[in-house]
Amino acid sequence: MKAKHSIFAAQGFRRLHESKSAPGGRFVRSAGAGERKQCPSARGWLAFVLGGFSLILMLAPALPAAHPTAAKATATYKITAIANIHLRDKSSKDAGYVFGHLLGFERAFTLEGAAGKPVIFYKVNDYQYIEVTPGWSNSSEKRYLSLGYRTTNAEALRAHLAESGFDPQPVHTLADGNLGFEVQDPEGHHIEFVQYVANSRTGRLRGKLLSSRRISEVIIHTGYQVMSKDAEDRFYSAALHFPEMWYGGMKPSVVDWFDRRTVNGPDWIEYMLRAPSNAPLRERGVINHFSLGVYHMHAVYRTLVARGWKPTQKPQIGLDGKWQLNLYTAAGTRIELMGPHPVRKPCCSAMRPGGW
Repeated sequence: MKAKHSIFAAQGFRRLHESKSAPGGRFVRSAGAGERKQCPSARGWLAFVLGGFSLILMLAPALPAAHPTAAKATATYKITAIANIHLRDKSSKDAGYVFGHLLGFERAFTLEGAAGKPVIFYKVNDYQYIEVTPGWSNSSEKRYLSLGYRTTNAEALRAHLAESGFDPQPVHTLADGNLGFEVQDPEGHHIEFVQYVANSRTGRLRGKLLSSRRISEVIIHTGYQVMSKDAEDRFYSAALHFPEMWYGGMKPSVVDWFDRRTVNGPDWIEYMLRAPSNAPLRERGVINHFSLGVYHMHAVYRTLVARGWKPTQKPQIGLDGKWQLNLYTAAGTRIELMGPHPVRKPCCSAMRPGGW
């Protein structure tokens, strides 16, 4: 049976929309009712909010004070969220099965990409898209192509990165009509910054193609292989001032993952440390991943199975204390579904306020 409202926006939650009153233009929730009773009751939701507020108060003394340089650097622009993830997949049919059928995202439009290859845009919400280039066929081709962030002022951010010693491209009109520019981080990852424009392809689709079949309505983080934390910190910490959010590892004494949160929003980047540069193909697919926010993991698991997904695992609690579930594209890129808050004490370090 087709749901009348998405699983993410079930009872007590609503479709995400952009609000000018939200800090950094981030998503807030509006009123409405849903079919599936997967979200907490009013009393449970109040307890959740108060509990989260208490956690923030407890952790606040441990947070470092804002550096004056960071405040000055971000005065004329904001980096509010992840805007897009660009992947290669085996075929448009394979991408349609995972992103369209299983995950429930609408295919918004297709544009011509590098070397004339098509780029298919799947809409997660009005301000986040998954971009897929079909045709991946061998292990020598990268599957995780680029990461895009949303900014409020592309020109100011570009100027700041240039002053910080990086080599950003000029701000230009992107293929979808938005403004933006590209830059490489210290390890060569392709990063795009996007300033949304009302009359762009994405702007004209605002409020449209928001399928009720979506198992999630938000990209919350992404992670990729990092060989040197110090090198990446030149970009994410020294230049962009992303604060530390959490770190952990399979062993308490070893850091395998290090998270930094966008300075004006809840999304985060995860450094995937410790993997060898010549990691096997399957391991690289696990490492270079992105994550969708899900409130009720077991309900989502049942929905995916009902849609024909063949699970390789059941929902589990990760070392960060959050519910998690992994599925993969046909090319082997991991899509991590993740709950909103720890249900168990995270290992290794305190979970600083942040996240969705």
